[in-house]
Amino acid sequence: MRAIIIAIALLIGYSYAYEDFVQYEKGYYYVVIKKGSFKVINAKLQEEITNHGWDVIHTINVDQTVKSKVPYKTHLLCKAKYLKQGVQYFKPIGVIIPCKMAIFVDGNNVVIMVEDVMELARIYAPGNKKFEGFLNQVKDEMIDILNRTAARFMSSKYTPYE
Repeated sequence: MRAIIIAIALLIGYSYAYEDFVQYEKGYYYVVIKKGSFKVINAKLQEEITNHGWDVIHTINVDQTVKSKVPYKTHLLCKAKYLKQGVQYFKPIGVIIPCKMAIFVDGNNVVIMVEDVMELARIYAPGNKKFEGFLNQVKDEMIDILNRTAARFMSSKYTPYE
C-alpha cells in the first residue's frame, strides 16, 4: 500500500513538474523570466508553440505600432485540429479566435502571458460543458507552453540536483 501511495505521489509530482513557473492574475496566466535576452526567449517561445502543434499565424509588433523601444510582441496562434473541434462545440468560435500570447520586456525581466480561455466559456457559452471541456484542454496547452519556455531559462523546484 505504501508503494502505491509513493507511486501516486511521484506521478502527480511528475505531471505538474513544470507548473511552478506559471502565475495567474486578472484573467491571464503568465511567467516572468529573469535571465535571457528578449530575442532568444521569443525564439524559444516560438519553438515551444510549434512543438505543441500550434501555428503562429501572425505576430503583432506592439512595440513598433506604439513606437516603443521596449520589445513587445503578440503572437496569434491557431491549431487546426482544435479549431475543427471548437466549431463543433460552439459555432460562433470565430469571434473569439485566435489564441493570443504576448511577450514583452518589463524592467530587466521578460514576461510571457496568455489569456485565460476559460473566461471565454463563461462569457460566450455559459453552461456549455463540451465547449468548457474543450477550452480547458486549450488552457492546459497554453500553460504548458509557458512552463516549458520558462524551464529553458529557470530552475524548477522539481529539477533534481546533480
